[in-house]
Amino acid sequence: MQAKRVILSVIIILILVFSFSASGLAQSEQNTEQSAEVEESTENEDAVYINASRLEYQEEKTLLSGGVRIRKDETIINALQGELFRDEQKMILKEEIAVEYPDGRVKSKLLTAFLETEEYIFENEAVLNYILSDGDEMVLHSDYLKITGDNNSFTAEENVEIDYDGQKFRGDKANYNGETEMMELTGNVEIEEDRDWVRSDRATFNLKEGGEGYTAEGNVEIKMMLD
Repeated sequence: MQAKRVILSVIIILILVFSFSASGLAQSEQNTEQSAEVEESTENEDAVYINASRLEYQEEKTLLSGGVRIRKDETIINALQGELFRDEQKMILKEEIAVEYPDGRVKSKLLTAFLETEEYIFENEAVLNYILSDGDEMVLHSDYLKITGDNNSFTAEENVEIDYDGQKFRGDKANYNGETEMMELTGNVEIEEDRDWVRSDRATFNLKEGGEGYTAEGNVEIKMMLD
């Protein structure tokens, strides 16, 4: 009888040990799967996908032609040809450039893209269609446009003209803060609405919903039609 009790006790202990081992193994496998999913998600977030009709690999750069398409997160860039500088993680794209991202779209003839820092420099007849938080669209024309992807801010220079809410803004340089939705225009500023205009050295615009308006400073001149 005592021998049977000993055998029974051993069997129970073995069953408990096996149960704990199986549970631990299952938990370990689950943690491994979750870790793999996190790593895969992080890898996808950091990845850049490039498609082209032709690729020529050189020592310091890769030449792409025949139509180039680049995708990083929610930003998609199309161009006819480009150069990828691998060590600098930089691309220079030329001809028929069209970019789409969550807050708007851009067209130009030349684009320098810093892929890691998400800085995009557009040159030669750049056109930006930017969607503000209230859904209104602002259209900007310039010969130089730098967009910072992490906060959707931009700097525009050379022949700057902006169409917004029935008004035209002109100046030598525009700085826009995507977080505050404030824009500063400097140098030969002109604000035109219908046949009226305001000219000044600089102007600050509040483009945020509910706070629309502007302040002009420095040699302010106003033309107002009386009819």
